[in-house]
Amino acid sequence: MYEVPPFSPGCFGSAIAFRKEDMVCQACPFAEKCEVAHEITLKALRERYGIKPPQPRTAQRAKKQEAHTADPAATVLPKKARELIERLDRSQIDICGSLRRGVNPFGKGLNFMRIACHILLRASAPFDREFLSAAFVKALGWQKNTADAHARMAIMALTHVGAIENRDGLISLRKA
Repeated sequence: MYEVPPFSPGCFGSAIAFRKEDMVCQACPFAEKCEVAHEITLKALRERYGIKPPQPRTAQRAKKQEAHTADPAATVLPKKARELIERLDRSQIDICGSLRRGVNPFGKGLNFMRIACHILLRASAPFDREFLSAAFVKALGWQKNTADAHARMAIMALTHVGAIENRDGLISLRKA
């Protein structure tokens, strides 16, 4: 086994707690000895329970993973929301600038975004996604589930461009 140094933290030599890249582990005065103890403990547990060590990543798999996680928003946002954001980014519409001037940036097309921005410009208080969804149902004659999906997309897109503040689900126009 290994010897636990006096005054070492309780995580010393843990099979799951030690992480060489972790800031806490890097700053710990016991890190060097802990790493050795961690490897011994990890090996013993794997042998005891018949757990195979993970295979090293191939260069191609690592590159694919890196490309996939290069844009954190791309991994979190649903496909339709990503497509809307990409479309808005390509369009060169100054959404934030227009809204700050009190002008709806969506004149024609993207009716749900035009309605969302209209509400943002006219609202006297923050509103939630349900309110926006209900507006889509009324104005566009959509079914509730379609309106809900578009309300989520509108909020994600407007958050992405920095036009709105979303505090605990209450949406309002960003002041600056």
